[in-house]
Amino acid sequence: MSAFVAVALERPDDERDDAIEYLLGLVRPEFAVPTYRPDPADLVLAGPQCVVGSCGHPARSQGLCAAHHTRWVSRARPDLSAFVAAAAPVRAGKSRADEVFDLSTLPLRCRLEIAFVLQRRHDGRGRGLRPLAVSPVVAMLARSGVDSLLSCPLDAWLAALPPANKTAEASAVGFLRYAWREVEDVMAGGGVEAEYARDTWDARRLGIPVTVGHHSVSFARIPQAWLREAVKSWARSRLVGGISFGAIRRDVTGLTWFARFLETGCPDAGDASMITRAVLEGYLAHLGAKGPAPNTSLGYLTALRGFLEAARRRHLLEHLASDASLYNDDLPRRPAGLPRFITEDVMAKLESDRALALLPDDTTRHLVIVLIETGLRAGDACRLTVDCLVPDSTGWPCLRFFNAKVRAEQIVPLSNRAAEAIGAQQEEIGRTSPGSPWLFPATRANPDGARPFTYNALRQRLFRFQEAIDLRDRNGRPVRVTAHQFRHTFGTRLINSGVPQHVVQRLMGHASPQMTAVYARLHDTTLRKAFEAYCRTRVNVDGERLAFDDDAPTADAEWVKQHFARVEAGLPNGYCGRPPQQHCPHPNACLPCADFQTTVEFLPVHRRQADETRKLIAAAEAEGRQRLADNHRSVLGHLERIIPTLESIAAKDHDDDK
Repeated sequence: MSAFVAVALERPDDERDDAIEYLLGLVRPEFAVPTYRPDPADLVLAGPQCVVGSCGHPARSQGLCAAHHTRWVSRARPDLSAFVAAAAPVRAGKSRADEVFDLSTLPLRCRLEIAFVLQRRHDGRGRGLRPLAVSPVVAMLARSGVDSLLSCPLDAWLAALPPANKTAEASAVGFLRYAWREVEDVMAGGGVEAEYARDTWDARRLGIPVTVGHHSVSFARIPQAWLREAVKSWARSRLVGGISFGAIRRDVTGLTWFARFLETGCPDAGDASMITRAVLEGYLAHLGAKGPAPNTSLGYLTALRGFLEAARRRHLLEHLASDASLYNDDLPRRPAGLPRFITEDVMAKLESDRALALLPDDTTRHLVIVLIETGLRAGDACRLTVDCLVPDSTGWPCLRFFNAKVRAEQIVPLSNRAAEAIGAQQEEIGRTSPGSPWLFPATRANPDGARPFTYNALRQRLFRFQEAIDLRDRNGRPVRVTAHQFRHTFGTRLINSGVPQHVVQRLMGHASPQMTAVYARLHDTTLRKAFEAYCRTRVNVDGERLAFDDDAPTADAEWVKQHFARVEAGLPNGYCGRPPQQHCPHPNACLPCADFQTTVEFLPVHRRQADETRKLIAAAEAEGRQRLADNHRSVLGHLERIIPTLESIAAKDHDDDK
């Protein structure tokens, strides 16, 4: 520490004076005081008060101070409202009004720096800050004798911070990191340009909202300086053009793979002249042999192709070879996967009211219900505005939201359950964050409700929720689902319910029919399996079992015929084996028809029809209508041949299931 102090003391006086004048122009008068006492209404620097009446102590968890929270836990966490009503105030210890930020022991410049940090935290309206976190840092700075937080690098300050209990030390370390970064930014002329000049970008400093994914992207893992600067220029232009921060992170990761390949395969590469078509073909082989999953490799190559095209167009890389290009046929084919839907037995456990009650708070619970019922992408759902409900001409509730992927506003109809969850959440926001623009504001470090719920928070809470309910599949194996799988499940349910594909495309906000076709393929696969099972048990009008060979050349044609026939001619007691485009010679008289087919599931219907037909025969004979009786006997004959065959199939299936 002494070496850093000596360097600090050797700085010219006029430089120190300029820094003090600069800080005095930044720090507002209410913060530029030796001892700062926060306004009791300031939820960031003063923090909320314990919900127990007349307690006066700062709230820590569940709206309770540390002492009341301990009592609540020791009593097995009873109903919180009843506990608050019956609890007595805690008289011992400091109240919230006694907590102050004492900076009086610091030199003027250092005091102004910490005051500026408090001002920044207050204005940022984020995570709360208590004197417990600040006082160890102030004491360390006072003992060091330096006049600025920047007199030592951050690592040296962290090493000099005295040890404390785990909670206090973590708070002090967090504040020290935050303070050093804020002071460095302001004294180095920080801002957007300074952030873009760094090798690690923070989306918050760039003013870019991030709901899904991480807030930072690092270019430091690209070892070639010339390539790193070109990638940064390309990434900046894409951010300005509206590309999401998460997409930039993925692209930089892909280009980092390429940079490391260059370092291994071309260690002497001093400029872009080493990037040739031959090198790119070597990289293609490298990815194929040692690269990540096919979809990930495809994303990396797409990013590299876009970067090379932009580098040539915008002259980002000098001496880039003229043949340094990737073409469409270089890219691996995207595997035709099916949607990762959640099986219905697992969904029944997830969406039950009893299970949802185990989520940590109403906001998370309502958000999960909206995801299940609407199929929204999690990022879009987290950024729903508080006025997102719109009634249609009949008064039915619809949801208005911004589809970030296609960059368009959409309106979709809501289920009753989704509308009730949104209405309840609007009431919750009115009570807890009346000024929030978001339907789902972040539940922590968000005193004014200015920040929306984040995907990371949702992911963590969903994971803990599944652990709490011990989520397992029908075979007893543990299951872990993601928020995005609710979207796949929603689309699968729509298709399996017979909703037309173009309607599903509109409801899910797909940019192209090809995206929705994934669900249609799944539906066809499901129906094909059911069709093959049906073919193995079907019986004709004479009670004879009909053979079916999956490998026969005509199997696909029969599947198409049967698939359309089920759509066109659904019967109460079976299926029609005639193609729907053919004229039917037996309208409304399917049972005697040679094209009629039936299965075990219709056995109760056939039994009832046989009983009714016997009654009709008896009535016709009593009236002397012999021809009508003969017609009924023909129908009964078919039924008496069909029923025993179906009963034998049912008995065999029952024995096989045992």
